[in-house]
Amino acid sequence: MDYSTKFNPGDEVWTMSQNKPHQFKVSSVEITLTAPNSPMRGRSIEVLVEHIHTAPRNNPQRLAFDARNCFATKQELINHLFNSDNG
Repeated sequence: MDYSTKFNPGDEVWTMSQNKPHQFKVSSVEITLTAPNSPMRGRSIEVLVEHIHTAPRNNPQRLAFDARNCFATKQELINHLFNSDNG
């Protein structure tokens, strides 16, 4: 089964974090597939991961963002936020 991702590791993307626009570099992409007979009926979830505070003495943290809410540019993020079709 082939699966193409919206973004790849190393890409710079924009999303919202703590009610603020947030730009980050994708560290990894995680894909979760559910079984066809599960309540989610074979859906896939793509998560983009950012690692912060990765210096040896810092406390490394893993932040995960739903790829559906990540955008290549800040303008795309703004357009998504102010698009009346998004609820």
